[in-house]
Amino acid sequence: MAEKYDAIVVGAGLGGLSAAATLAKNGQRVLLLEKHYRPGGYAGSFVRGRFEFEIALHALSGLNLDERRGFLYRSFEKLGIIDRVEFVKLENIYRSVFPDLDITVPAGRENAEGVLVDTFPHEAEGIRRFLDRMNATNRALSMLQRGAPPSQKEIQEDLLAYKDKTLADVLNKDVKDPKARGVLSRLMGYFGLPPSQLSYLIYATGYDTYLRYGGAQIKGTSQALANAFVDIIQEMDGDVRFNCGVNKILTDGGSVKGVVTEAGEKIPAEYVISNVNPMTACAKMIGVDRVPGTFFETIQKKDIGVGTMCVYLGLDAPHTELGIDEFETFVNTGYDFDATWEKARTSTEPQDFAIATYNAAYPEASPPGTTAMVLTTLSYAEPWLKVPPSEYVDTKNRMADMLLSRAEKIVPGIREHIEVIEVSTPLTNMRYTGNPGGSILGFPYAPHDSFMYRLPQEGPLKGLYFAGAWTQIGGGFQTCIMSGMMAAQKVMAELTKTKK
Repeated sequence: MAEKYDAIVVGAGLGGLSAAATLAKNGQRVLLLEKHYRPGGYAGSFVRGRFEFEIALHALSGLNLDERRGFLYRSFEKLGIIDRVEFVKLENIYRSVFPDLDITVPAGRENAEGVLVDTFPHEAEGIRRFLDRMNATNRALSMLQRGAPPSQKEIQEDLLAYKDKTLADVLNKDVKDPKARGVLSRLMGYFGLPPSQLSYLIYATGYDTYLRYGGAQIKGTSQALANAFVDIIQEMDGDVRFNCGVNKILTDGGSVKGVVTEAGEKIPAEYVISNVNPMTACAKMIGVDRVPGTFFETIQKKDIGVGTMCVYLGLDAPHTELGIDEFETFVNTGYDFDATWEKARTSTEPQDFAIATYNAAYPEASPPGTTAMVLTTLSYAEPWLKVPPSEYVDTKNRMADMLLSRAEKIVPGIREHIEVIEVSTPLTNMRYTGNPGGSILGFPYAPHDSFMYRLPQEGPLKGLYFAGAWTQIGGGFQTCIMSGMMAAQKVMAELTKTKK
């Protein structure tokens, strides 16, 4: 007879890992099932030649590695992650290169404000007002998360008043210079939409967090973080199985009853946390006939978020010789991000992109005398799906060549130093993560699909919960980790009731 668990977690992305670790750490009997041979989802690495490449992480937020620890740091302390993983603070938030401007924005409010005001002195008042506004919004969110009532003045005025506003709605009132707007909105790439479509609340809370505390990288890539989660689960008597996908989530009378693996094994449980996207979980693993139609009506109204095209480069020279000292460099064709975004929706051709130079964050990112670098451009799956299979590889290589040509303007002679190259597209994301459209953030961070509007973690059946990018609180490393913890807490609250 199969062992019965308190909860089964399907999928070992960051949401599933943090959910399973939270359950195990709190004494629950948990089983984590993952179809891939490794944990992490987008939080991972792969090896080509003598290089180990970070798959997706650019800057981890929420740690605050200085004395004032952030929420994520404190959560990692409770789970035991901090003792197992080495985090490195990034001194600058980003460098952004435009045809007529090259600016680096440092971490720390005073430092960043100084650079921005020195660059745009005629916008000094508007820049300070916008930075103050984002800070007030972020503080109001913290108050709400700590239990303050929504009716509290600061929460009403600094947070809820903006729930339907885009970044452009707010930024454009404070700052008039298109160039200053471009610099201030450049982190939009982390949130997957242009200023006219991106939720102001999402951008404000994210930007202010990076501004005040900086971001972080992980020594040994984010695979080290994923592996640490697995170690904790297993040490707390949780079970983890790789190469073990789930074919079916069992239900009876509107409640989940367990899962069936792809190998045909039935495993009973009253609670299932799905780190698999809700569409696949409900339509394929449960079945359309067993899920209320209203759930699918809600899902069908939502868009699928953007994916990525990445060019992973193992270079045979140190980054200092290549002339690039910043970890994160955004390369822009201009200041109209909405225009470049529209091109990305309809074309495979790369638009604005980021150069992540991992050795600039920590020297051990690749062997001595080399550089691990990744060029990343946001890209939608639809144009790639229209490419005939016989032309896919050629198209992928041509697009990579375009990115390299543009990167050469920032890193002259980069082609001469390529030892290893690997290219991924949104279709690669779809293949390895199962995310529709190869999305990196789940549903887009539009105002109508952020915070309180995000898909709830409670599924359409009793005992079913969601964790990860597609549900509250959204996509990204920190948010997916928090989502998993929140889902676990909901399950534990129910288990407490049933065990009394």
